[in-house]
Amino acid sequence: MKIDTFTSLQGQKTFDNGQARITDANPGESRKVVERIASTVYHKNEPVLPKTYGNFRIQQVYEIEDPEAMNARYNKVTNLFSNGIAERSVDLEVSYLSGLNELPASLQEKDWGFSVKNGKLEVIEGRDELTNTERSQINTILKESGVESAAESVADAVIEMIETERGPRGLSRGIGQYDVNSSNFVDIVDLRRYVEEHLPEGKFGKGRVNPNDVEGRYYLSGIGIMDQVSAKADKTFTGSQYR
Repeated sequence: MKIDTFTSLQGQKTFDNGQARITDANPGESRKVVERIASTVYHKNEPVLPKTYGNFRIQQVYEIEDPEAMNARYNKVTNLFSNGIAERSVDLEVSYLSGLNELPASLQEKDWGFSVKNGKLEVIEGRDELTNTERSQINTILKESGVESAAESVADAVIEMIETERGPRGLSRGIGQYDVNSSNFVDIVDLRRYVEEHLPEGKFGKGRVNPNDVEGRYYLSGIGIMDQVSAKADKTFTGSQYR
Protein backbone atom coordinates (compact mmCIF):
# COMPACT_ATOMS: atom_id res chain seq x y z
CA MET A 1 0.00 0.00 0.00
CA LYS A 2 1.31 3.49 -0.89
CA ILE A 3 0.56 6.24 1.61
CA ASP A 4 1.18 9.83 0.66
CA THR A 5 2.10 11.30 4.07
CA PHE A 6 2.30 14.91 2.94
CA THR A 7 -1.12 14.68 1.25
CA SER A 8 -2.66 12.94 4.24
CA LEU A 9 -1.41 15.69 6.58
CA GLN A 10 -3.16 18.21 4.35
CA GLY A 11 -6.52 16.44 4.88
CA GLN A 12 -6.67 13.75 2.09
CA LYS A 13 -9.46 11.32 3.01
CA THR A 14 -8.40 8.32 0.87
CA PHE A 15 -5.39 6.03 0.64
CA ASP A 16 -4.28 4.40 -2.62
CA ASN A 17 -2.36 1.14 -3.08
CA GLY A 18 -2.88 0.96 -6.82
CA GLN A 19 -6.20 -0.88 -7.35
CA ALA A 20 -7.86 -0.73 -3.94
CA ARG A 21 -9.25 2.41 -2.47
CA ILE A 22 -9.88 2.88 1.25
CA THR A 23 -12.20 5.58 2.31
CA ASP A 24 -11.82 7.21 5.73
CA ALA A 25 -15.01 6.46 7.60
CA ASN A 26 -14.54 9.38 10.01
CA PRO A 27 -12.83 12.24 8.17
CA GLY A 28 -13.51 14.74 10.96
CA GLU A 29 -11.60 12.75 13.56
CA SER A 30 -8.70 12.22 11.15
CA ARG A 31 -8.36 15.96 10.65
CA LYS A 32 -8.22 16.49 14.40
CA VAL A 33 -5.38 13.96 14.66
CA VAL A 34 -3.51 15.66 11.81
CA GLU A 35 -3.92 19.06 13.45
CA ARG A 36 -2.61 17.69 16.74
CA ILE A 37 0.44 16.26 14.95
CA ALA A 38 1.09 19.48 13.06
CA SER A 39 0.70 21.47 16.25
CA THR A 40 3.28 19.26 17.94
CA VAL A 41 5.77 19.49 15.09
CA TYR A 42 5.44 23.20 14.37
CA HIS A 43 4.65 24.41 17.93
CA LYS A 44 1.59 26.12 16.58
CA ASN A 45 0.17 26.89 19.99
CA GLU A 46 3.34 28.35 21.57
CA PRO A 47 3.25 32.10 22.35
CA VAL A 48 5.23 34.49 20.19
CA LEU A 49 8.64 35.17 21.75
CA PRO A 50 9.42 38.75 22.74
CA LYS A 51 11.80 40.79 20.64
CA THR A 52 14.36 40.79 23.44
CA TYR A 53 14.54 36.99 23.54
CA GLY A 54 18.15 35.89 23.33
CA ASN A 55 19.51 39.30 24.32
CA PHE A 56 21.37 39.40 27.64
CA ARG A 57 22.33 42.43 29.68
CA ILE A 58 25.48 42.13 31.78
CA GLN A 59 24.80 44.12 34.91
CA GLN A 60 28.29 43.92 36.45
CA VAL A 61 31.68 42.49 35.55
CA TYR A 62 34.01 41.52 38.36
CA GLU A 63 37.72 41.70 37.81
CA ILE A 64 39.48 38.51 38.79
CA GLU A 65 42.89 39.20 40.31
CA ASP A 66 45.84 37.21 39.05
CA PRO A 67 47.27 35.00 41.87
CA GLU A 68 50.76 36.46 41.43
CA ALA A 69 49.40 40.00 41.56
CA MET A 70 47.39 39.14 44.67
CA ASN A 71 50.45 37.69 46.42
CA ALA A 72 52.52 40.74 45.50
CA ARG A 73 49.78 43.02 46.83
CA TYR A 74 49.49 41.21 50.16
CA ASN A 75 53.28 41.09 50.52
CA LYS A 76 53.32 44.86 50.06
CA VAL A 77 50.60 45.35 52.69
CA THR A 78 52.38 43.03 55.14
CA ASN A 79 55.69 44.80 54.64
CA LEU A 80 54.16 48.23 55.24
CA PHE A 81 52.26 46.97 58.29
CA SER A 82 55.34 45.40 59.90
CA ASN A 83 58.42 47.28 58.66
CA GLY A 84 57.55 49.99 56.12
CA ILE A 85 55.82 52.36 58.50
CA ALA A 86 58.41 51.52 61.16
CA GLU A 87 61.29 52.66 58.95
CA ARG A 88 59.64 56.04 58.37
CA SER A 89 58.74 56.39 62.03
CA VAL A 90 62.38 56.69 63.09
CA ASP A 91 62.71 60.17 61.59
CA LEU A 92 59.30 61.10 63.01
CA GLU A 93 60.33 60.19 66.57
CA VAL A 94 63.73 61.86 66.36
CA SER A 95 62.32 65.10 64.93
CA TYR A 96 59.40 65.14 67.37
CA LEU A 97 61.59 64.68 70.46
CA SER A 98 63.97 67.33 69.16
CA GLY A 99 61.16 69.82 68.71
CA LEU A 100 59.53 68.91 72.01
CA ASN A 101 62.73 69.79 73.87
CA GLU A 102 62.63 73.27 72.33
CA LEU A 103 59.17 73.99 73.72
CA PRO A 104 58.59 75.58 77.14
CA ALA A 105 57.92 73.02 79.87
CA SER A 106 54.38 74.34 80.23
CA LEU A 107 53.62 73.43 76.60
CA GLN A 108 55.44 70.10 76.78
CA GLU A 109 53.12 68.98 79.55
CA LYS A 110 49.90 70.11 77.91
CA ASP A 111 47.65 67.63 76.16
CA TRP A 112 47.90 68.29 72.43
CA GLY A 113 48.72 66.33 69.32
CA PHE A 114 49.79 66.80 65.75
CA SER A 115 49.08 65.28 62.38
CA VAL A 116 49.09 66.22 58.70
CA LYS A 117 46.41 67.28 56.25
CA ASN A 118 47.34 67.21 52.57
CA GLY A 119 50.99 67.22 53.56
CA LYS A 120 50.71 70.20 55.92
CA LEU A 121 51.41 69.94 59.64
CA GLU A 122 48.47 70.71 61.95
CA VAL A 123 48.40 70.94 65.73
CA ILE A 124 45.50 69.10 67.39
CA GLU A 125 44.03 70.42 70.61
CA GLY A 126 43.52 67.79 73.31
CA ARG A 127 41.99 68.07 76.75
CA ASP A 128 43.91 71.29 77.37
CA GLU A 129 42.89 74.45 75.57
CA LEU A 130 45.56 76.11 73.45
CA THR A 131 45.74 79.79 72.66
CA ASN A 132 46.41 80.81 69.08
CA THR A 133 49.90 81.88 70.15
CA GLU A 134 50.62 78.51 71.75
CA ARG A 135 49.29 76.61 68.74
CA SER A 136 51.42 78.71 66.42
CA GLN A 137 54.51 78.24 68.62
CA ILE A 138 54.14 74.45 68.64
CA ASN A 139 53.57 74.35 64.91
CA THR A 140 56.59 76.50 64.11
CA ILE A 141 59.02 74.61 66.34
CA LEU A 142 57.87 71.19 65.11
CA LYS A 143 58.27 72.28 61.51
CA GLU A 144 61.75 73.62 62.20
CA SER A 145 62.74 70.27 63.70
CA GLY A 146 61.57 68.39 60.58
CA VAL A 147 58.32 66.93 61.91
CA GLU A 148 56.19 68.00 58.94
CA SER A 149 58.08 66.05 56.27
CA ALA A 150 58.53 63.03 58.57
CA ALA A 151 54.82 63.03 59.44
CA GLU A 152 53.84 63.27 55.79
CA SER A 153 56.05 60.26 55.00
CA VAL A 154 54.38 58.16 57.70
CA ALA A 155 50.90 59.26 56.60
CA ASP A 156 51.67 58.33 52.98
CA ALA A 157 52.75 54.84 54.06
CA VAL A 158 49.60 54.35 56.14
CA ILE A 159 47.31 55.46 53.32
CA GLU A 160 49.17 53.29 50.80
CA MET A 161 48.85 50.25 53.08
CA ILE A 162 45.11 50.71 53.54
CA GLU A 163 44.34 51.44 49.88
CA THR A 164 46.48 48.55 48.62
CA GLU A 165 44.68 46.07 50.85
CA ARG A 166 41.36 46.76 49.08
CA GLY A 167 42.30 44.96 45.88
CA PRO A 168 40.92 45.47 42.36
CA ARG A 169 37.28 45.81 43.45
CA GLY A 170 38.13 48.60 45.86
CA LEU A 171 36.46 46.76 48.75
CA SER A 172 37.67 44.92 51.83
CA ARG A 173 36.61 43.24 55.05
CA GLY A 174 40.05 43.97 56.55
CA ILE A 175 42.01 47.16 57.07
CA GLY A 176 41.13 48.36 53.58
CA GLN A 177 37.51 48.97 54.50
CA TYR A 178 38.44 52.14 56.38
CA ASP A 179 38.34 55.49 54.59
CA VAL A 180 41.69 57.15 55.27
CA ASN A 181 43.13 59.70 52.86
CA SER A 182 45.40 62.74 52.84
CA SER A 183 42.46 65.07 53.56
CA ASN A 184 40.99 63.31 56.59
CA PHE A 185 44.18 61.79 58.05
CA VAL A 186 44.39 64.65 60.55
CA ASP A 187 40.94 63.75 61.91
CA ILE A 188 41.84 60.08 62.38
CA VAL A 189 45.49 59.67 63.39
CA ASP A 190 47.22 61.66 66.14
CA LEU A 191 50.92 61.18 65.40
CA ARG A 192 52.04 62.53 68.77
CA ARG A 193 50.04 59.80 70.48
CA TYR A 194 51.45 57.30 67.99
CA VAL A 195 55.06 58.25 68.80
CA GLU A 196 54.48 58.43 72.57
CA GLU A 197 52.95 54.94 72.55
CA HIS A 198 56.11 53.56 70.90
CA LEU A 199 58.61 55.17 73.26
CA PRO A 200 60.40 52.78 75.68
CA GLU A 201 57.74 53.23 78.37
CA GLY A 202 54.82 53.51 75.97
CA LYS A 203 51.96 51.13 75.27
CA PHE A 204 53.67 49.43 72.31
CA GLY A 205 57.30 50.27 73.06
CA LYS A 206 57.75 48.81 76.52
CA GLY A 207 59.18 45.34 76.94
CA ARG A 208 61.35 45.47 73.83
CA VAL A 209 64.68 43.66 74.05
CA ASN A 210 66.64 46.78 73.08
CA PRO A 211 64.74 50.00 73.86
CA ASN A 212 67.48 51.98 72.11
CA ASP A 213 66.62 50.28 68.82
CA VAL A 214 64.17 52.90 67.60
CA GLU A 215 63.08 51.07 64.46
CA GLY A 216 62.74 47.84 66.44
CA ARG A 217 60.27 49.52 68.79
CA TYR A 218 58.09 50.34 65.79
CA TYR A 219 58.07 46.81 64.40
CA LEU A 220 54.44 45.90 63.62
CA SER A 221 53.57 49.56 64.15
CA GLY A 222 50.58 48.98 61.88
CA ILE A 223 48.88 47.72 65.04
CA GLY A 224 49.25 51.11 66.72
CA ILE A 225 48.08 52.94 63.62
CA MET A 226 45.05 50.71 63.10
CA ASP A 227 44.20 51.07 66.78
CA GLN A 228 43.37 54.71 66.01
CA VAL A 229 42.00 54.12 62.51
CA SER A 230 39.48 51.50 63.60
CA ALA A 231 38.19 53.83 66.32
CA LYS A 232 37.69 56.93 64.17
CA ALA A 233 37.60 56.15 60.44
CA ASP A 234 34.41 55.38 58.51
CA LYS A 235 33.99 51.91 56.99
CA THR A 236 33.27 53.28 53.54
CA PHE A 237 34.77 50.42 51.56
CA THR A 238 33.33 47.39 53.34
CA GLY A 239 32.70 44.40 51.08
CA SER A 240 34.13 41.23 49.62
CA GLN A 241 37.11 41.48 47.28
CA TYR A 242 36.14 38.38 45.33
CA ARG A 243 32.34 38.06 45.24
